[in-house]
Amino acid sequence: MKNPGDTCMSECNIVLAGVGGQGVLLLSEILGRAALESGYDVRVAEIHGMAQRGGSVTCTVRIGERVYSPTFSEGEADIIIALEPAEAIRNITFANPETLIIMNTAAVPPPGIYLSNQKYPDLKDIIVALGEASKNILVIDALSLAERAGNPATQNIVMLGLLSATGRFPVGADTLRMVLAESLRTEMLETNIRAFNLGFESFNAI
Repeated sequence: MKNPGDTCMSECNIVLAGVGGQGVLLLSEILGRAALESGYDVRVAEIHGMAQRGGSVTCTVRIGERVYSPTFSEGEADIIIALEPAEAIRNITFANPETLIIMNTAAVPPPGIYLSNQKYPDLKDIIVALGEASKNILVIDALSLAERAGNPATQNIVMLGLLSATGRFPVGADTLRMVLAESLRTEMLETNIRAFNLGFESFNAI
């Protein structure tokens, strides 16, 4: 399934999806700032979200020479980064056959699923559904890599490193690392850089 495709050129539409506590907003901030550092116009929007841990959070990031709106239509995403599998399915309507979808395998079932007696979707079924929407799917156990880095909360940065390695994001790894360093407290930086590098290196193993 590894076929990342070409780097976004004139415009790059990105969907970031996860749940509260996974760092979706930080990830959008880092991507936006890195694009600005590289001279791109950037628009970022939180489509919907809940601040509490466990609630769905979705952001869009638009990058280009001139971008007027932070949102885009279904089927227009160049990249979807899903920090949680069910959130990948929730946002699948943004995908088209060329969309790069990067999905974390670590599930975070919403609290309400147990109260409603619903069943969390099977991971294999999610991957099949994503494969029907796009031919460019990367699946990663970001939790394991984040734990290797020293902090399970760095799953979002693992995903950032993997995105960088694909070459689809129009900003290089050095700029992303620089913005990462500017965005985090000093005591958190070493672990996050390690998480980024592990994500970057994982591309050759997927």
